[in-house]
Amino acid sequence: MLHKFRLLLAIYMALWRMSTVSTVAVSTVAVPLSALQSIQLFGIFRQPILVLSWQDVKYHNFTWRNLRALGIEAQALKQLQPDKHEWLQRGGIQVADLIDMVVFPVNPLTDFGVDLAELWQLRCSTQTLVSMGITFEHLIAKGITPQIMAAFALPLSDWTELGFGLHHAQLMRPEECKLVFDIEKPEFIRMLRTFQPQIKAATN
Repeated sequence: MLHKFRLLLAIYMALWRMSTVSTVAVSTVAVPLSALQSIQLFGIFRQPILVLSWQDVKYHNFTWRNLRALGIEAQALKQLQPDKHEWLQRGGIQVADLIDMVVFPVNPLTDFGVDLAELWQLRCSTQTLVSMGITFEHLIAKGITPQIMAAFALPLSDWTELGFGLHHAQLMRPEECKLVFDIEKPEFIRMLRTFQPQIKAATN
């Protein structure tokens, strides 16, 4: 039985290679597949299948996670379906997968409904948060407080990268400035007035 299976697999691999050579053009809205990827997705008895289309994804209910686990690049999947909401509606996506979807990007707070506790559990770098489209205004809309800011344990430079500014600092109580940034409020305000224009210039 094992010998027959190996023989059958060899035949299908040969057919797949022949089809690859004879294919004149591949649809631009399709992802080329290796023989192994094709067999893993569609099974051995439907071979040769050379490409993955969005219709395939919908018909077989493939998810972003399924396809990435097979080694298909995130950029290729974005080209296959550039609408991030279509991918999210496929299901099977967990919060941790959103880091892998920065090619769109997918904002965990506005696109996926993540709360601040879930965002904190991701332990993302500030660069990743920015690349996912998260701003300090999004965090405010989700109810961030100085206590939650302290739990994130980010330095001031990271908060300013997310959009925290002088007007936010002025709304904080002295004890909140001390809690989050370990600095007295008058000194903190003075520091922001001095350095924030330089921070803005550096990021523009």
